[in-house]
Amino acid sequence: NKVKPDTFKNFKGEHPRLIIPFYDTTGNLFAFQGRAFGNEQPKYLTIKLDETKQKVYGLERVNFQKHIYITEGPFDSLFLDNCLAAAGADLTLKTNPENITYIFDNEPRNKEIVKRMYKVIENNYNIVIWPDNIKLKDINDLIISGKTIPEVQSIISTNTHNKLSALTKLNSWKKCNV
Repeated sequence: NKVKPDTFKNFKGEHPRLIIPFYDTTGNLFAFQGRAFGNEQPKYLTIKLDETKQKVYGLERVNFQKHIYITEGPFDSLFLDNCLAAAGADLTLKTNPENITYIFDNEPRNKEIVKRMYKVIENNYNIVIWPDNIKLKDINDLIISGKTIPEVQSIISTNTHNKLSALTKLNSWKKCNV
């Protein structure tokens, strides 16, 4: 509320959070997000200083001339080269879909994620469909479990699909009706 007055009305029971800054392509801060350390809810609180900008993490370090990876969370994006995080929002970039790979969380029962995955496939983007032997939720959890960055990159590259292949894999991966 000091930065953006009246954003939050109630601070009762508030707890410490890790602050994640969001910068635009020119390095200007346009938002920041507070992530809970434990299981407190809500897990993320975001303050946008510029409401006209999409909530995208990593814009200041991505090269739009190279292949871009897009994850859901900022932590996941830190483990891959040239990666953005959609930070809980639908993110579409105005560039060739062949140059982008979306990496959603491994949540086959989450209807919202599955809907977003279908939309990404419909728009001809590359997408990672997690293999059945991976039970962890996301890239961060894979790293915490002991996987190395090259191992994670290998999992991503061998499970990246597009078009009909992506649709076929998604239909067998999902565990909900959408």
